[in-house]
Amino acid sequence: MVRNLLLALSVMGLIVGVADTSLADPGEPLAVYAGDVVYDNPVYDSMALVEFPFTVNRDEFEFYHPDSSADNALYARVFAQVDLIGTDGFPVDSARTLFSLRVKDAKEAEAKNFRIFNKLILMVKPGVYTARLTVIDAKSKREGSYFIDKITVVPPKKAGISVGGSFLAYDLKYVGEDSPDYNPRLAKNGFNVLINPINIFSVDDSVMYLYSELYNLPDKLPDPRYMFGLTIFDDKGALFRPLGSLVRRSEATTTVVTEPIDIKDWPTGNYRLELVATDVSDKVSDTFNIPFHIVSPQAVQIAAAKAFGGKSSYDSLSLADKVHLVKYLLTPEQSTALNNLSDSGKLNYLAQYWREQDSDPSTPGIENQTEMVRRYAYANRFFSTNAEKTNGWLTDRGRIYMTYGPWDERDDFETPRIGNPFVVWYYRSIREGKLFIFEDYTGNSDYRLVHSNVKGEVYSKDWQDRVNQGFIDIVED
Repeated sequence: MVRNLLLALSVMGLIVGVADTSLADPGEPLAVYAGDVVYDNPVYDSMALVEFPFTVNRDEFEFYHPDSSADNALYARVFAQVDLIGTDGFPVDSARTLFSLRVKDAKEAEAKNFRIFNKLILMVKPGVYTARLTVIDAKSKREGSYFIDKITVVPPKKAGISVGGSFLAYDLKYVGEDSPDYNPRLAKNGFNVLINPINIFSVDDSVMYLYSELYNLPDKLPDPRYMFGLTIFDDKGALFRPLGSLVRRSEATTTVVTEPIDIKDWPTGNYRLELVATDVSDKVSDTFNIPFHIVSPQAVQIAAAKAFGGKSSYDSLSLADKVHLVKYLLTPEQSTALNNLSDSGKLNYLAQYWREQDSDPSTPGIENQTEMVRRYAYANRFFSTNAEKTNGWLTDRGRIYMTYGPWDERDDFETPRIGNPFVVWYYRSIREGKLFIFEDYTGNSDYRLVHSNVKGEVYSKDWQDRVNQGFIDIVED
């Protein structure tokens, strides 16, 4: 569905133009961080509004000058889609958006540490779900995704004070819905909000902001009041810091609570913010907890991607994909042993295999595993021969890419003087220099490996003669 939309965008001419910035490796996924916020407001009856805030880095997108633009500004087009998935593994619903980014020039486009914030929204029935949020650069076709694990939606309470729609933010400012500064992408009840979708803050951050909604407040009494209190606990459940409580008058059955929380000089660690709301008239209370994390600046990206960001890219793969991932890594004996196991046995076997392959046990996650997931995704995306984009890993190009990784250089010969189109991948860093030649036998991108100077791969004297005659530049052994 995502790729079909991109094709439609191209046909409609929405992403044509001249590229003005250099494009990073198309195989490197976009960095996407996402989360979920459930608003179980009784006004939605038996449903709940679920918001999926996400952030991306602006410098990872390809900016271009549209043919129709009268100014010198550069633009990028961003497509985002969230797929809600039920416990049976089947999609339940989806939402998508397409928006533009604008910069004045290439220098601004390449500026680091500038994040883009947006969100997608769904109305969801009570239940337990997972979700995947995918972001695509409509110009370069680079994409990235984030897996959100265990979204629990409960029926809204019809009576008694309740807390919902709670999240932490980098920044929060009330501007009013009629203000020219009100940003629809960031809007929430008159506030411009920069939501922190994964609740990870750096020790360099001095303030984090709480946003929360209270429902079923008293409003018919002579003096209706409610109280809310905030407390911080550490990862062992011990009291870290009481933030106090306030009593306020109820002006309506629903209200918004916002609070800045000073986190300057807090030590790194895992924390929990507890919000307790109480109806003063009947003493009924509701409690909501938000876990958050404070890490060093150097650990922010690692922590976001590996430690606290929901499931890793490997965890979100199916069992079949996990088996495919090690196809070219296991020995024949290991492959036989794996194939003879039950599904649970295969998962345990693979978990142990990757633990043994961890190149740096001192860091969260397994770097070798993450790299193989990236190669697998790239191979399926660019080398598949089926419409579902699922068999690229089985092709010759997929096998070589997964085994050796990205090439150092490549040459594409789409209209050679003799024979079929072919492509050459050069690996300069492998000893004195290695190459792989893939020929398109049918003219339908059916590329097969026809020659290589790597021991154990297919060797062709005819192709080697062409190399020796200078049609292909390569440093030989």
